[in-house]
Amino acid sequence: MKLTILKYATLSAAVMLTGSFMPASVAAMDYAGNKVSIIVGAKPGGGADKYARMFAPYFAKHLPGKPTVLVINKPGGANLKAANWFHKNAKPDGMMAVAITTSMHTHMVFGGKKMKYNELEWPTVILSPHGSVVYAHKKTGVTGKDIVADINALKKAKVLNTSQKNPTSGEIRAAVAYDMLGIENLKWVFGLSVGKRRQSIMRGELQISMDTARSYLKSVMKYVKSGDVVPLMSFGFYEKGKFVRDPAFPDLPTVGEVYEKLHGKKPSGRKWDMLAHFVQMGVMASKAIALPPKTPANIVNVWIDTAKRITKDKKFKKVAKKLLGAYPQAFGKDAKEIIEAAVNVKPGMKKFMREWVKTEFKAGI
Repeated sequence: MKLTILKYATLSAAVMLTGSFMPASVAAMDYAGNKVSIIVGAKPGGGADKYARMFAPYFAKHLPGKPTVLVINKPGGANLKAANWFHKNAKPDGMMAVAITTSMHTHMVFGGKKMKYNELEWPTVILSPHGSVVYAHKKTGVTGKDIVADINALKKAKVLNTSQKNPTSGEIRAAVAYDMLGIENLKWVFGLSVGKRRQSIMRGELQISMDTARSYLKSVMKYVKSGDVVPLMSFGFYEKGKFVRDPAFPDLPTVGEVYEKLHGKKPSGRKWDMLAHFVQMGVMASKAIALPPKTPANIVNVWIDTAKRITKDKKFKKVAKKLLGAYPQAFGKDAKEIIEAAVNVKPGMKKFMREWVKTEFKAGI
């Protein structure tokens, strides 16, 4: 699978905007007195909601004319309802944006007739990668000292209870990784929220799970320190044409590294290509902000330039540190290339992905 080489600017790096300089595209427009909306396809409190609400006051501060910026929640269908609504109803006038999340990407593969949008038509403003970690309860016999021994311990367990929201939710990358590594003794529990899933593994009701980097560092690390759970691997980070170790977890092997240790060769084949797509969706293109289809270039450039200014705002850097971590941000064309690498799935691969889900989860999609 050929994946796009990613280009980023870090929060601390120069992004071509310094001091009080404002590009002509920004200076030529004025949002004064207007209300700008950011659509979120989930209830308040979730990852996409927190992402949008983190940016909202800074778009209000840095868009020309300092408009009021509101976050509008339209939950339903794991972001499908909001994505469909946005694609059909949002006017290309710069007054509305949408917070993109992993499930919007997976709908591009699994949405079927219910999916009425094409996010490849949405101009991307800013994109925020976010890593994730697989970890297991200590009662499975894992120690964190030898990944091969740990994987073998998981395989020997009578049953491994694990969970994701639904068969095609963003956590699907973990399911593909387990399959590639030969962990077949899994019992899937669907419908648990991220918080409930985490509580269940801490109680020992689930034996293996995954979390985003932010949630892992905030809510799981204390259990790692107490010895109740053991981190096993990350999904890595894609840069310069290949997967490398996650910058937030440089001591953890990637799924690809674990596969190579188990089999003595680098991973390849259709399952690996499928996993690469899901990692692109869930890690590299984890969160983003985009504008409606057919938004004129001058308006798109205003939003992109504004997003770059936001990432240089000292107050924003302090706020964003917890949610964005040390991960680099991508803007405009570079961000769009990342999303294209994630969701522009060829028909043959899309068919393979759908058949894999049907077989793995006995699910009708």
